Amino acid sequence: MTFPAHRRTEEAVRMTIGYVGLGAMGGALAARLLRKHPLLVHDKDRDTTAHFEELGAVVARSAAEVASGCDTIFLCLPTSDHVRSVVFGRDGLLGSARPGTTIIDQTTGDPHATREMAEELARHEVTLVDAPVSGGRAGAAAGTIAIMIGASATGFARVRPVLGAISPNVFHAGPVGAGHTIKLVNNLLSGAQRFLAFEGVALAAKNGIDPRTAVEILQASGGRNAYLERVMIPQVVEGRLDIGFTLGLAHKDVRLACELGGDSGVPTPYGDLTLSLLQNALDENGAGAQVDTAARIVDRLAGTRVVPS
Repeated sequence: MTFPAHRRTEEAVRMTIGYVGLGAMGGALAARLLRKHPLLVHDKDRDTTAHFEELGAVVARSAAEVASGCDTIFLCLPTSDHVRSVVFGRDGLLGSARPGTTIIDQTTGDPHATREMAEELARHEVTLVDAPVSGGRAGAAAGTIAIMIGASATGFARVRPVLGAISPNVFHAGPVGAGHTIKLVNNLLSGAQRFLAFEGVALAAKNGIDPRTAVEILQASGGRNAYLERVMIPQVVEGRLDIGFTLGLAHKDVRLACELGGDSGVPTPYGDLTLSLLQNALDENGAGAQVDTAARIVDRLAGTRVVPS
């Protein structure tokens, strides 16, 4: 691993932060960190790592190499299974992590798995903190994204300063796993709002109201929600459905939320319906399709054109 000449001092290496997983969200979050901290990054996609190298980051060949150079390491991966593989697998973080290392998991993960991994890592004197985010790529790029922390009071105090480089909106949800829990609650609400917005605007359009007019009125009325306010007009009714979030990930998040409800004895009928709608969209469009492509299915069933063709 070679650091640029201006970063080769012992102090520079010690202060370098690692980031593994530079996808749509991880890349935006890592870019925010890079504005204030030197970064050592790893991702399977070479074009992505080449871009970060151009921005001034150092590229590691493996997760293990990231752990050998950093005491604070961020992860942003598709699922908790991916996190486990990157942490405990071959060429993973644990093989090279020093005692005292802190891993900050920004994945939208399974709180049960997060707590299990945290317990395993604690036996090696490595701390795992869950720190998922909400606000999309735009919020990450603008530095306004919400960061939800699951950690002890000591762990929260340790990670808050570096997370402040991403956004000032840092919340301590509770102990390890609490960050992932509240993120699942958030995505359960977001998923239900998405389909209700599709349905409502399609109903208005089918009865002669222009979709843009419908959204404008609803935004100022009691039926408003975050999805209507932030996505429908700038994205969906303009036919721009790429928000960097896939049907597969949306389905995973709502499924985990509903499973958490079952484990906790909390009924989730609206979540179950949202999960069913997402499954239908996933079956039709595929896991890699953007989540808002589900609006086209609503259009087809309703005989409307809320989304321009």
